[in-house]
Amino acid sequence: MTANTPTQQTAATSASATPASAAVPSPQPATRTMGELLYSAFTRFDRRTAFVDGDRTLTYAQSAARVQAIRDSLRAAGAKPGDYGALLGSSRPETFFSTSAIYLEGLRVSPLHPENGIRDHRQSLELSQVQYLLYEQGRFDDMARELAETVPGLTVIPVEILDPASQAQGAEAVSGFSVLDRPVRVDPESDASLGFSGGTTGTPKGIVRSHRTMVTNALFTVIDWEWPADNRFLVTTPMSHASGAMALPILLQGGSMVMLDKFSPQAFVDAVAEHRISSTFLVPTMIYRLLDLPQEQLDRLSSLETVVYGASLMDPSRMQEALTRIGQVFLQLYGQSEAPNLITVLRKEDHDPTVPGRLASAGRATSCADLTIRDDEDREVAIGEVGEVCVSGPIVMTRYWQNPELTAETLRDGRLHTGDLGRLDEHGFLSIVGRKKDMIITGGLNVYPAEVEARMLEHPAVAQACVVGIPDADWGERVVAAVVLRDEPAAPDDTAAEVPAGDRGSAAADLGEEIRAFVREEKGSVQTPKDVMFVESVPVTKIGKPDKKAMQEQLAASLA
Repeated sequence: MTANTPTQQTAATSASATPASAAVPSPQPATRTMGELLYSAFTRFDRRTAFVDGDRTLTYAQSAARVQAIRDSLRAAGAKPGDYGALLGSSRPETFFSTSAIYLEGLRVSPLHPENGIRDHRQSLELSQVQYLLYEQGRFDDMARELAETVPGLTVIPVEILDPASQAQGAEAVSGFSVLDRPVRVDPESDASLGFSGGTTGTPKGIVRSHRTMVTNALFTVIDWEWPADNRFLVTTPMSHASGAMALPILLQGGSMVMLDKFSPQAFVDAVAEHRISSTFLVPTMIYRLLDLPQEQLDRLSSLETVVYGASLMDPSRMQEALTRIGQVFLQLYGQSEAPNLITVLRKEDHDPTVPGRLASAGRATSCADLTIRDDEDREVAIGEVGEVCVSGPIVMTRYWQNPELTAETLRDGRLHTGDLGRLDEHGFLSIVGRKKDMIITGGLNVYPAEVEARMLEHPAVAQACVVGIPDADWGERVVAAVVLRDEPAAPDDTAAEVPAGDRGSAAADLGEEIRAFVREEKGSVQTPKDVMFVESVPVTKIGKPDKKAMQEQLAASLA
C-alpha cells in the first residue's frame, strides 16, 4: 500500500462490540504538524501557478512532484523521522521544496543562510548536530563538498534545478494528491525547526520551535496580515529565511510566488510591472532605495496591494514619503526569532500620518500574542511607561538549544522576555525605543537610542542615523550619533571620513551643531548626542539590521 492510498475501514462489527453510543473516541491530535499543513498546501490547487523562477513556471502539482523527488532522495540516503536535516539554497523554489521535504519526512529543519561563509555553516551544522544537508546543485557544490569533509557524520544531498517540462514526473503531474506521499506523522510538540540567531559575537543562540508553534505562525499569518485576494508575491529575501516563512501562508491560499534572486530597485520595479505583483516583503533599506527612483518608475508599482515590511525600525518621515509616492499599501510586522513575525502588526489603515507618532509605532498585538510591558521586577508598567516587551502565546519558541540557563532567563513565568524596550499608548499601539542592551546610561540617566534616532531622521538633511554609547570617563557613556546625509543637501567634501564633527571644516561643524540643536529642542540635553559624525553608510548585519556593535567600535576608534 502506498502512502497515498486511503486506509480501508472495516465496516462490520461483532455482536459483542461496544455500542457506538458508548464508544470512547480515539484521541485526536491537538494541532496539525508542518508536514500535514504543507501536504494540504501542495495538493489543493493542482493547475494553479505556484512558483515563477525566471523562465520556469511550476504549477502546484509540478511542485508537489519535485518535493516528492527530494523526499525520495532523503529516504535513499537513510534519513528517518526524528533525524536532523538542513538546507542550503538561494531564492529558488527548490529551497522551499527542500524545507518541505524535510518536514514531510518528519525530520527537524535547520536552514543555513545563503550569504554566510563556510565557517558559519560549519559551526551551525555542528552545534545543531545535523545529519543530512540538502544543497542547491550548481551553486553551493564546493561549499557542500567541504562541509561533507569537515563536519562529522554529515551526508550532503544535491538538489537539482530542473525545468518541470524536462522531467517526466514533473511534466505529467496533474494532481499533487497523486504524486505526493502523505506526511510522516510526528508529535505536534516535537522539535520542528532549529535556527540560529544573527548575533555578532560568541556562540550563536539555537532557537527551537515546535510543530505547534510553526503551524500557529503559518495560520495566524493568514489571519492577521492583509493579503490580496489574488496573491502574487515577489520574493526579495532568502527563501530559507524571511520569504520562506511567508511561502506556506501564501500557498495555503492558492497564491503564487515570483523569484527575484537579487534585489535592486529597478529590478524590483520591472518584476512588479511584468508579473502584476500584488504583495511582497521589504526591509526598510529596500524601501529607501525605491524612494530614490523617479516618480515615473514608482508609478509602475500600481498593482501592489500589500507591502509587508520589518526586520528593523523604519524612518517615519520616509514612510510618510512612501505612502504619498507609492500608496496606502504598507503593513509592518514586529517579531523576533524567538516569536517570529507576529508579536504586533501595524495594519495598512493604521499608517495614518495625521496621528502623532503613529508611523513610528510597531502596531497592535496580533490575535495570537499576549503583549505586556514590564519593569526589571517583572511587574506590568502603566500605559506610556517604558519597560521590556514581553509576550506569551502559541507563537513563542520552545527553548534555546542545549542552553537551559538562557532558556530559564528568557522564558520566565510563561512569558518571553524579548530584550526590546517599548511603551504602549492608550490605544494599545506599541512603540519600540531600543534594545535593552543598547540602552545608554549617561550621567546616571537612561537614553533610548531609537527615540533619538527618530528625532534625527526628522531633520531634512538626515537620511540615516545610528545612535550608540561610547565609554566615557566623565559621563560613564557618551551619546554619539553616526549620520548618513541625504543626497541633497550634499555633505561637504571633507565630511566623508569618520572623524568628530568638531574636527571638520566649518560647513560640517555647522551642520553637526544644527542637528544637535534640532534634537535638543525636542528631546532635551541629556538625549542630545555629544558628537555627530558623518559616515558614508551604517553597517548592517546579514539580515539587514543596523550592526550597532560594529558602528560602536568604528565610532570609538575615531574618537580615541
